[in-house]
Amino acid sequence: MRKIAPFSFCFLLFLTAAPAQKPPSRGKAPPENASRLIALKVTGTTRYTDKELLAASGLQIGQNAADGDFKEAVQRLGDSGLFSDVVYSYTSSGAGTRLELQLTDTDKSKLVPAHFENFVWFTDDELHDTLQRRVPLFKQLLPVAGNLSDHVSEALQALLTEKGYPGRVSFLREGDESGGALHGVDYRVDELTIRIRSVEFPGASPEQTALLTTAARRLTGAEYGRSTLAAVAKFDLLPVYLQRGYLKAAFAPSGARVVPQPPPSADAQGKADIEVDAIVPVTPGKVYSTSGVEWKGNSAIATAEVAPLLHLPPGQPADAVRLLRDIGNVSKFYRGRGYMTLQIKPEAQFDDDKAAVHYDINIVEGDLYRMGELEITGLDTQAKARLQAAWTLREGQPYDADYPRKFLEDTRQAVPRGVQWAVSIHETLEAKDKTVDVEIHFKQQ
Repeated sequence: MRKIAPFSFCFLLFLTAAPAQKPPSRGKAPPENASRLIALKVTGTTRYTDKELLAASGLQIGQNAADGDFKEAVQRLGDSGLFSDVVYSYTSSGAGTRLELQLTDTDKSKLVPAHFENFVWFTDDELHDTLQRRVPLFKQLLPVAGNLSDHVSEALQALLTEKGYPGRVSFLREGDESGGALHGVDYRVDELTIRIRSVEFPGASPEQTALLTTAARRLTGAEYGRSTLAAVAKFDLLPVYLQRGYLKAAFAPSGARVVPQPPPSADAQGKADIEVDAIVPVTPGKVYSTSGVEWKGNSAIATAEVAPLLHLPPGQPADAVRLLRDIGNVSKFYRGRGYMTLQIKPEAQFDDDKAAVHYDINIVEGDLYRMGELEITGLDTQAKARLQAAWTLREGQPYDADYPRKFLEDTRQAVPRGVQWAVSIHETLEAKDKTVDVEIHFKQQ
């Protein structure tokens, strides 16, 4: 006999029950082994094996199983969030029951990586191996919907409990501040404090280690967290290399080594303290020297005017940190001449054999903007009139983005004294007229 029942879901799960099996003919007893599950066949999925799905379904080969058991297994797989459709069918004979699952994998765009923030007792490989044994469907990527994230959390908590480690496991789905798509599930251990005793940099030379240690000094005594260390590596440590020509230097995710100590005792707030040595591996790569710079796209302002703003001496290690500052100065130069929508993109062309880098400075100048209307608010009539008379950037002249700030510095004496003023400058670009309206607002503090 054969029986089919589909399972599908989007955000809510729906299970379509199959009709009841036809009862055996009167006078004939069902075969003794007819309800024993003897085989599972899986089709449709490219991510999971039959063995993994059998373990995740809650079924076992050799057990007695009926339609209700298969429905529960299908529900369990569907609830995970890893499949957009699950259809099952089975056939029974004197030898037993053969179950077939037809699955449709959830689209990869709906899967995000799992991150482990402060599980300092384990390496990533150890966590992955443990989770794959305890949560058969876990393969480092988690669905944005479904309950697989909860099962991973439960497995991590069980691991801590078994090992006698303190803390409570929690997780947070990470997304953009704007409320956009999720980009990860972050697991962490709460209800304990993990402090950094020191930071090590495997892969760095002794000279580099000294520089990195200085750059990372604020980490000593701070609470350990991989996301915090990643931010420090990006904003504080990487520039140590970039300004010395190591343009392809890279830091791997951090690890930690627990400092031996007596069993942790709860502090006044019930939190156990642990001390670790943070490990931040680095691959410095080669030192790249500048082989040349080419300006592209500029026409309103000659290369000779802006080239001196860049400091990339040929044959010298390329200072990528200085380059970003210099690009900012070029942008400021253009805005001071009315090009308010300028875009600059430096593009590095690497010659790995020669350890050289050539930079193309790509410029989209945009339109020339001119001075529009000036509005001064928050002052009495006389003070306002004095400032308006002192404003020399006339309507129709090329706009100078530096002018409002210089203007305020030069006209301090025209503002009523004895009052502390908060001053804000607001520029409104009128794309249609290619003008900039300026509002200067004074507010007493």
